[in-house]
Amino acid sequence: MNNRTFPAHGGLKIIREGQLLLIYAQGPGNTEMVLKYQKDLHDYRIKMSASPWASLTIFSGEPLLPPEASKLMVDSIKQAQGLNLVANAIIFDNVQCKTISQQFWTDILQQTTLKHGFFEDEHKAKAWLLEEVANTQG
Repeated sequence: MNNRTFPAHGGLKIIREGQLLLIYAQGPGNTEMVLKYQKDLHDYRIKMSASPWASLTIFSGEPLLPPEASKLMVDSIKQAQGLNLVANAIIFDNVQCKTISQQFWTDILQQTTLKHGFFEDEHKAKAWLLEEVANTQG
């Protein structure tokens, strides 16, 4: 990483609901935003890691990242998997180019082994995630 300093672009809100972590992310984001994301999520991930858990990411704005930030996101997802993350659902809310955004996040997620799905409905996404958590508890 180079020695530049930029403010974080984008917004982030995190809510825990039992074994689900809800992440509301507003883009576009930059590398500094991904670093903030990693820092903000760290304590949640540690607290949830005692048993399988899942995350629901709801994107608004333009959910795209520069290449350096994308690589950090891949690393972050892999670290979360090591802390018992079993699945991620993604919803695009108020996103202009859903097809491009879905392909962008598919490319990131395919660099991991994390089970993931794209949804239009928050209730369906949560139901799928809870099923995935239950299936891994066995």
